[in-house]
Amino acid sequence: MRSLFHGKEHLAPLPHSIDILRSLIGGTLSILILILLSKLTDNLFIMAPFGASCVILYAVSQSPLAQPRNVILGHFVSAFIGLIFLKIFGVSAISIALSVGCAIAAMQILRCVHPPAGANPLVILLTANSIQYEWSFLFFPVLLGSIALVLVAWLVNNIKTDKKWPTYGLAFIHSKKPNE
Repeated sequence: MRSLFHGKEHLAPLPHSIDILRSLIGGTLSILILILLSKLTDNLFIMAPFGASCVILYAVSQSPLAQPRNVILGHFVSAFIGLIFLKIFGVSAISIALSVGCAIAAMQILRCVHPPAGANPLVILLTANSIQYEWSFLFFPVLLGSIALVLVAWLVNNIKTDKKWPTYGLAFIHSKKPNE
């Protein structure tokens, strides 16, 4: 425990300036677009976990956690589970905790783990007393908001870089075998 505070470990290297600038622009543009879409359409396109998604989309964009499948399906699956728990079991300590655990397990089974999406059941169940959640929440903001994030990330993450993003897309129809 003592070494935790004495700095004997090595920090991750400082990112290149262009990568920091890309994160600044990408995170700002992503959230701004979601806010503007919400105002222009009178539909909600933004929710708090999308801020954390931006961290992953721009700061560690080559990670499997930052790929379109993980962002879009991870958010969708987790929000779906949150809504199921809300509609069937209501809000209780056990339903809140179990909904998060089920969301994590479902993302693992479906191979779409995206850590910020693990907050979706929490957002839904912890705010259910002040917000009336309908199934349309899965489309506005969850599905369309996460798609918008991925589209902005595609644009920003491919500016002035040799590392093209995404590493893989949605992989709905075909998934390569490890040796392909």
